[in-house]
Amino acid sequence: MKKYYFIASAALIAMSSCTAQTSGYKINGTVDDTTLNGATVYLVNINSKDMLPVDSAVIENASFSFASTETLAEPEVMSVHAGNYGAGLILENGKEVNVVMGQPGTASDNGGLNDKFAKLMENSTAKAQKMQQTYASMMQSGATPDSIQKVLGSMQNEILDLYNQTAKENKDNILGAYIFAMTVTNYTDVKKLEIDASEFKYANKFATHIDEHKKSLESSSTTSEGKMFIDFDGKNIDGTAAKLSDYVGKGKFVLVDFWASWCGPCRREIPNLVELEKKFGGDKFMVLGVNVWDKEPEFKKALESEKINYAQLYASDNNDATTIYSIKGIPQIILFGPDGTILKRDLRGEQMKKFVEEQLSK
Repeated sequence: MKKYYFIASAALIAMSSCTAQTSGYKINGTVDDTTLNGATVYLVNINSKDMLPVDSAVIENASFSFASTETLAEPEVMSVHAGNYGAGLILENGKEVNVVMGQPGTASDNGGLNDKFAKLMENSTAKAQKMQQTYASMMQSGATPDSIQKVLGSMQNEILDLYNQTAKENKDNILGAYIFAMTVTNYTDVKKLEIDASEFKYANKFATHIDEHKKSLESSSTTSEGKMFIDFDGKNIDGTAAKLSDYVGKGKFVLVDFWASWCGPCRREIPNLVELEKKFGGDKFMVLGVNVWDKEPEFKKALESEKINYAQLYASDNNDATTIYSIKGIPQIILFGPDGTILKRDLRGEQMKKFVEEQLSK
């Protein structure tokens, strides 16, 4: 399951607009929950290292405000929050923004960057809802996992195209840089990432986030197809210590499924894996499940309910497995050769079955 967090993260941000003010900024805020009257709302620069508040205000009559006449050196990405409520915004010199703090909150302006962003969110949210409806409809009709993945992948690309287009149209302001940073995890090539980042005026504001993905891409090259496996620790179902090397590199083809009990697409691949283990399991081939990002009781419950017939390595106590193999979304299914070489990543459905059969027939 891919993590579509660029949509969720972007929903937290809103932009500002021009007023008669010539320097500094002003934030006018409201909150729907009257129980927050008397509570403190904090203004935080989300790009600061310590994330400490730069200002605070008290909510009175369900409203609050921040104002400053000091000149900002650069626009800043900010958030306001109190309790479980919040909203995102960008501050620019001479700008005013109106915020409704919620879960998540919203911000509005008078035809500025915030309105552009709001339009993007409106369009992308509509497409995301259509994507959910399509998924439900295809599941109900009994569509195959491969056909579902193909349709949903195309719809996801449409959403990403909306973000990319808005980012390109705003390369000279912080809106473009912010959207670029929120979608940076879709890059698979470091050089392309660096070239594109250089086109955004304020990319430096999000350098930490961008550099983090660059490092991830660089590390992923060590576990790409054709490279030798890298070991990591876990434990067997009975709680005893175990390693990936207990299974991989021992003379068998090993189909390794990184999965979690809460992951719908992971659960839908399990029948395919059970079928492969039943058909080919033996001296030449085996399936190994590696449970990640999960809780042990839920993991064991899923083993029973799915009637899993292949070996399992529980690796959810730390993130070593997913970090080493640069896994951003699950299921991630990898076929390792008898000597431990990575033969193929991102295997799914019928394509996976066909590839396994081809390798075993050589």
